[in-house]
Order: sequence, then C-alpha cells, then structure tokens
Amino acid sequence: MRQPVAFLDSLGRHLELVTGGDADNPTLEAGILELMSALQMLLRLNAFPVFEFREGDVIYDGELMPELQRWEWSLKLAEAGVERLKVTPGTTRDDMEGFVDEVVSRLTLDVQGATARELRGQTGLQFQALVDESTAAQSPLQDMAAEFDLQEEMGVGHWLHEEVTAHGRIPIAETSAAVELLSVAMHSEAGVIIPLVELKEVDQYTTTHSMNVSCLSMALAESLGYGPTDVRMIGEAALLHDVGKARIPLEVLNKPGKLTDDEWQVIQGHTVEGARMLLAEGPRMELAATVAYEHHLSWEGEGYPRLAIPRQPHRVSRLIQVCDVFDALRTRRPFRPPWPQGRAISYLKDRSGTYHDPEFVDAFLAMIKEWEPRRVTLDDAVEGVAAA
Repeated sequence: MRQPVAFLDSLGRHLELVTGGDADNPTLEAGILELMSALQMLLRLNAFPVFEFREGDVIYDGELMPELQRWEWSLKLAEAGVERLKVTPGTTRDDMEGFVDEVVSRLTLDVQGATARELRGQTGLQFQALVDESTAAQSPLQDMAAEFDLQEEMGVGHWLHEEVTAHGRIPIAETSAAVELLSVAMHSEAGVIIPLVELKEVDQYTTTHSMNVSCLSMALAESLGYGPTDVRMIGEAALLHDVGKARIPLEVLNKPGKLTDDEWQVIQGHTVEGARMLLAEGPRMELAATVAYEHHLSWEGEGYPRLAIPRQPHRVSRLIQVCDVFDALRTRRPFRPPWPQGRAISYLKDRSGTYHDPEFVDAFLAMIKEWEPRRVTLDDAVEGVAAA
C-alpha cells in the first residue's frame, strides 16, 4: 500500500472510532498511534504532503489517487470544510488529535470554521475549504509570498549553517522547511521565477550559494518533469551539497590568495566530510549524502574525491553539479569578481560532454532562457537571523 493511501486509511479508521462517541474505547489509543506511525512514514517520503478532497475523490500533490475513488471520508471531510489538508514535519500528536476533534465537531455539531485555520496555534496541520480553482491550486504560504525579498529564507539558511558549524548536526525538519520556503518564493508569481541571493561581501558565501543551488536545481528538476516529491528531495540535496564546508576553517575557505597544497587538500575534504555527516542522519539523507560526495566528480567520474575505479556519478549529482558550477561562477568570491552570465553560460557549453552531462547542460540553458533568475542583493549582516 502506498504511504499516502496508508495514511488516509489510518485517518479514516481513527475518525470512524472517534465519531463513535465512546471516549473510553481502548482502541482509540491504538488508533492514534497507528495514525501517527503512518504519518511519520509518509513524511519520510514527502516532507510537505498536500491532499485535496473533491466530490469523493482524493488528489495528492496535484495527482488523482485512483485507490481512493469515492472514498467515504473524502465526502465527509469536504462536508466539514476540510477540502484541502497540508501536513508538515512539525506535526505532533496534539496537532493530529486537535484536527480530529475539529473534524468530528464540525460533522456532529455543524460547526462552521474559518476558510483557513491553523489548529491550536501550531503549524503542523493546516486545512481550508476551496473557494475556487485558483485558490485550490495555491497554498496559504504562497498567498503570503506574493512579494518577497528572501530575507527570511536567508535567515533560515544562515541558522542551518550555524547549527551544523556549532553542533555538527543537520536539522532535517528545518532543512525541509527551508526548501519549502524557497519553493514558495519560486512560485510566488505567474510562472516559475528563480530567486537568487547575492551579497555585497562574501562572509556568507556558503549559505547563499547553497540556497541558490537549491533554487536552480528545483527549477531544473521541474523543467525536466520531475514530480513534487522528487523536486523537494533534489532541493534538499542541493541545499546540503556543501555541508562539509562547515568543517573547513574560514581563513582557508575565504582565502583571497592562492591556496597551498595542504589547504587545497583541506578544501577537497569537504565532499567526504559532508557525506559522512549526512549518512549519520540515517536513510532519509542517503541521496543528499551521495550528492555531497559526488558533486565535484565529472560526468566521467574524474575529479575529487578520487575514485579507485572511475564511474559515472548519480543522475541527481550530475543535475545539481550544473547548477552548482553556474552559481559559483556568477557569485563574487574573495579571489575574483562574479562572471557575467554570458561567460558562465559559455563555460558550461565548453565543458558539456566532458565535465558536465550534456543532457543537463542543454536543459539548464533552455531553462535559464525561459526563466530569468532574479538576483536580490542583501547586506552581509542578515537581519532576523536570531529570530530564525
């Protein structure tokens, strides 16, 4: 059984138990435990699942679920004003029990709620009634992001980098949330735009570069027809591709002059360090660990870290690598000014088929032509970092 189906099946069974009205029913505890287990399994595959319930059908991340056609609880949830349900990694048992209580109250007492509501002040579960098709296709976060300056995204990105640097841990839920913020910013206007951050100085290079590569990689994945879940996983892997640089001293990372052989060895070590850190977080980060390890390997397996037997890197590593190189060239560094876009594009074309996968170079250049990146210049001192 697919995880989205398993989650909704558990939700329907638990709602059935609760509507029975027997608060002492011993199966209620087992029901909520089963529901939360199904939710956690779903969130491992999709950090931000979105369901819509329309005329007995269920739509998951924009696709009809044939397994749940004419599902009884699709009709009942819509009747309760829950036509769109969004779940996030922060969902707790209290959130879920509050949601279930709200649905049961609406069904049994005909209580009319707000069009969109967050339960108990939490952000784990959001639901709403669909006013029209244009509203149905847009999340509440997107409504708030019609105008953006990337300040909040920059603050979250900086906080993530500081957490890794200070504690050697990768906040997985917050990483998913950061990718969601970037995805919302990309879709805040008609069509896809690619919001990129650039700084007047270079102190936050690793943070801004990783955010930019995440945006570019998600946009490229979308242009190639990847589904929403895969796009978000690619966005996470891109955001974390340079996480190993948190182990590199800043005086080496931002050195304006030529690196010594020893310093260059330290820089190269960020691929292995990043993969180790990500693998330590468990299976959820395996793709990100692969990208962290391989993003400096050429299409033919050359580069670093040196492989005993050269092989072609993972497909996602090759996709992200094109975005990584483009943004690195377009960004101001301690040792050189940013390259003009035309020169960066020519560089990618020249290395297509040797260093870069030509499929992704061609797709990237077509995307850049169609979706012009918007560059937002921020000061190095990022306001709101403490709040983030």
